[in-house]
Amino acid sequence: MIYDIIFLNKKIWVIFLFFGFISVSIGLNGINPYNMALANPENDTKVTFHTLRINDEEMDYSATVGSIPIIDQKSQTEQARIYYITYNRQGIENFEKRAITFAFNGGPGAASMMLHLGVLGPRVVEKSKDGTRLMPPPFRLVDNPNTLLDITDLVFIDPIGTGYSRMTGGADPTQYWGVSEDVRCIAQFIQSYLNHNGRSTSPVIIAGESYGGVRGSGLAKVLQDIGVYPSGLIFISPVFDLGTIQWSSLDDRALALTIPTYAAAAWYHKKINPDYQGDLDSVLQEVRAWVENHYLKALWRGNALSEEERDKIVEKLSQYTGIAEDFIREKNLRVYEDDFASELLNDKGLALGIYDARVTIPGTYVDEDDPSYFLIGGPFKSCLANYLKNDLQFESNLSYLSGSAEVYEKWNWESGRPAPKYEGTVSLGYPNQNEELSKALRRSDFLKVFIASGVYDLECPYDSVLYSINHLDLPAERRNNITLQIYPGGHMLYTNPEALAQLKKDLEEFYQDILGE
Repeated sequence: MIYDIIFLNKKIWVIFLFFGFISVSIGLNGINPYNMALANPENDTKVTFHTLRINDEEMDYSATVGSIPIIDQKSQTEQARIYYITYNRQGIENFEKRAITFAFNGGPGAASMMLHLGVLGPRVVEKSKDGTRLMPPPFRLVDNPNTLLDITDLVFIDPIGTGYSRMTGGADPTQYWGVSEDVRCIAQFIQSYLNHNGRSTSPVIIAGESYGGVRGSGLAKVLQDIGVYPSGLIFISPVFDLGTIQWSSLDDRALALTIPTYAAAAWYHKKINPDYQGDLDSVLQEVRAWVENHYLKALWRGNALSEEERDKIVEKLSQYTGIAEDFIREKNLRVYEDDFASELLNDKGLALGIYDARVTIPGTYVDEDDPSYFLIGGPFKSCLANYLKNDLQFESNLSYLSGSAEVYEKWNWESGRPAPKYEGTVSLGYPNQNEELSKALRRSDFLKVFIASGVYDLECPYDSVLYSINHLDLPAERRNNITLQIYPGGHMLYTNPEALAQLKKDLEEFYQDILGE
């Protein structure tokens, strides 16, 4: 029951706040989720041409807003349209060698707005100096010197129920709203896009944020199944196993994996014990070792823990996290992220953001007032609306949905749960795409993975990612194909200009490694 409560209460409120979703009731009808094919795009497109200056050099590029219809193979009727925004650098003589990157956000139920206008696209929302302050109106887009358009073409995908992507034939959208259902639909979109645009031989890179880790991992395997072999996977603040993060799971594993991030937040706000207010990386290494060797063992033992042993755990946890010892005792050694966000700066009357623990707001923490979402939601939506109309010259009678609570609420999580290991048993685990990612990497020796995490991200903590990567079923040589980097930011780490600049440098090296340049 905890699982259901977290999904249907905690997260939905945040989603409603940030994206401003409208929910419509649609019932289930048992339609086969795989009974579809993708046809070529029709004339529902708009192409514009632009110039971007990067490092004192001008780069010409085209922007295309378009859609691909989804056609039911049996009835040959259109079921839905998936909308996308594509950027292609001009002056490229051989597109076969030009990389193409398909990008999407997570949710599930989120459009690609954040990756598009936050980090990858040629234009991005103007940010404050360190990304912790809400910029006042007028909100504006600025040229992005850290765009990847200089080294790869970009396709931003809005899954069905987000952006302009909608059902069009009266069919039930829930046939596409599920872990495996969504993956197969996006895979078919990518294959159709490549074929229609003459890019089927180009190096393909997949980029996903947050739940995009689940989607991207499954997508890598399914794309291989249908004959599209990705060269690279980019994951920003991802989750691969929903059992490792607190908003899905409140078990001890998810809690323990968040403790190093608590320590990072306490360090940032100077609430960590003064003995640990030195080098952050060194502190986090010590905290990780303590969590593994002492904290997890204490949680495991429960009431069998002696008072002396309990006192030692309480003292050390307080030193690392800045939370009062009495509060830790009251919570039976288990301080969850909402409590941490409310307690760390309680003496100052402030609460932290879950998505970026650097950001604060007066009062105690409540989901619908998460400050780290609030400071970006309005500017991003406002800028996107203006950008689509005035720069990309695309108009529609549909409302652009930056996300959808309806999609989230009706998502089929069961299709992403691991299969039972023994005949006659059931899987009680959480949605987990580790095996799909493992299989994709085992199949392809050239497939490379780049993972970027924010050190202040309480939503999808770095150590949850590290745990998943350490538990992939891979030989040693394949593990060398995975690169993990951590940055001075939160879940949307790119809102910190310093982190964004470093991310661009690291991704340039990643693409060079893939492309052999």
